[in-house]
Amino acid sequence: LAIPMSTDSLKDIADYFDKHGDSNERMLAYYILGFAYQRSQDAPMALQYFHEAAAKADTTDSSCDFLTLHRTHVWSAEIFRSQFAFSDAFHENSLAFKYAMKAKDTLNAIITYEQKANIYKLKGNIDSVISIREKLYGLYSKYGYKRETAYSLGPLIDIYAKRGNISKAKHALDVYEKMSGRFDKYGNIKKGLEVHYAIKGYYYLSINDYDSARLCFDKCLRTTSNYPNDFGYSYEGLTELYKKLHRPDSVAKYSELTRQMSDTIYARMSTEHLQQMQAMYNYNRYRQNAEEAEKDALRTKYISIIIIMAIMAAAIGGALAVRTYIIRKRRARVNEIKEYERSISELKKARRELDILTENRQTRMESLIKEKEEEIERLQKEKAEYEKKKDIAARITPFADEPVVRILRRHAEKEHVMMSGEERKMLISLFDSYEEISRLKSVLSESEYELCLLVKLGFAPSQINMLTGRSLQDIANIRKRMYNRITGKDGSSRDLDRYIKSL
Repeated sequence: LAIPMSTDSLKDIADYFDKHGDSNERMLAYYILGFAYQRSQDAPMALQYFHEAAAKADTTDSSCDFLTLHRTHVWSAEIFRSQFAFSDAFHENSLAFKYAMKAKDTLNAIITYEQKANIYKLKGNIDSVISIREKLYGLYSKYGYKRETAYSLGPLIDIYAKRGNISKAKHALDVYEKMSGRFDKYGNIKKGLEVHYAIKGYYYLSINDYDSARLCFDKCLRTTSNYPNDFGYSYEGLTELYKKLHRPDSVAKYSELTRQMSDTIYARMSTEHLQQMQAMYNYNRYRQNAEEAEKDALRTKYISIIIIMAIMAAAIGGALAVRTYIIRKRRARVNEIKEYERSISELKKARRELDILTENRQTRMESLIKEKEEEIERLQKEKAEYEKKKDIAARITPFADEPVVRILRRHAEKEHVMMSGEERKMLISLFDSYEEISRLKSVLSESEYELCLLVKLGFAPSQINMLTGRSLQDIANIRKRMYNRITGKDGSSRDLDRYIKSL
């Protein structure tokens, strides 16, 4: 794969093995072609050829190259993961694990299982991440892969620390720094992995070693080149640090920096997702146009053959029937044939022009109808969204002018301070007569009920973070748990917001 070859050359090779190779050779040829498109960042074409490579494999044959089949599904899973198609990514990952086991490649099977944890992390399912990585630690240790054992614990350091599991966080940190081989003799990590300093900062923060935590966050900001991801993670850590130190000015500063990094990350992700959607659209449109062009060419070929055969049959039949007459009237007959052929040519030309005009008119009509349907659908969605927002606003507005609500808004938007105990009492008493909300006291803790009221009043997570002192992650987790406790259903933090605002 290191030899520089164009995709056209690789397609020729794939076509050759498709005709002359066995199933393993055909699979390998299409896998290499898919990998070439993957390296050129053409995800749609890469997926197409990876799928074709998988289809070429004969899994019933004992000599099947399961390792190449494993790699094919690994790359397909990676493409789907990058496009946030989690269901497809899990499916491809399961196939990759299955064929790694059939190839008796223990290391690749474990690594594939580790990739499943990465999909869960991107999906936000942290409990599954912990479960898988703890199993990975045991598997890598069992089969003697020391460095991989350390790698598997690295992503768990800050997760354990944030959940208050200090002993596990300390163990993971020690194993990672001593056995991973990624640190020099001065304790500096390899370039490109500087986010570890921020991860270590969260550990120090969990044991209240604030000076060490600050040094780690500052070191990450000073050494990393991964903007804005590592910067955002470090700023978030510094925000939590200064909250514990009760320094509101610094909290406000680093909260704002965290928000800026989050906005930058979101903008980049949105841009990349749009580019991926455009690439998939271009690929599908190109494939559709190619199929239509192929059908038109085949249809034209058949029509031409039929016309030619008809003309030849007529000419031969006429020649046999009027052989003597043709000899006497050769010149006149030649002129007649030329005139006949010219008429046929003009007829074909007129028919083609008519077909083109008919097709263009139909296409314009279909396009106009589609545009109007899309405009109607868009207006209906805007109307529904407006009515939904109007309904939610109507539910929130009755409390907007209450004194305690105005005080809390000033705290969150201008003063950047937490609300006092007296203000909490005023907030709770505000809803005592609002039965739809107050009934939730019986199923929620006081802090959960307080967060529920702030959501009802339309405070954003970042404002709730400022008023209560809780981290954004804690706020998201609590909202998710409350939704399950109130409704008995699994859902996201946003599902809880929509439910509370609808009451």
